[in-house]
Amino acid sequence: MKTIFLCEYLHLEEVRIEVLAGLNVVENWHSGSDFIFYGEGGEIQKNQPQEQEIAIISLHLLQNCLVYINTLKIQHVLQEKEWVDQMTAEDYQALHSSYLQPY
Repeated sequence: MKTIFLCEYLHLEEVRIEVLAGLNVVENWHSGSDFIFYGEGGEIQKNQPQEQEIAIISLHLLQNCLVYINTLKIQHVLQEKEWVDQMTAEDYQALHSSYLQPY
């Protein structure tokens, strides 16, 4: 399966574009995490597993809150006809793609 995927990746430009788009979404997600988790250079400085777990759970909670707030804001904007009229197919695709990623 890996060999077939690699052959398709090398042969088909649309596969490379799709993979790059997915990588960009993940990279943007990680840069957001780095922005939120800025203390101590973004690294967990504690050796105690419980302290590490609290730091990671807190980061996940903040990430989920940001996703929730952004979703509410997008829903609010899309209730206004003037904004819906300005949406293109690419805009809807970007919204669809960004909310398919696992958090």
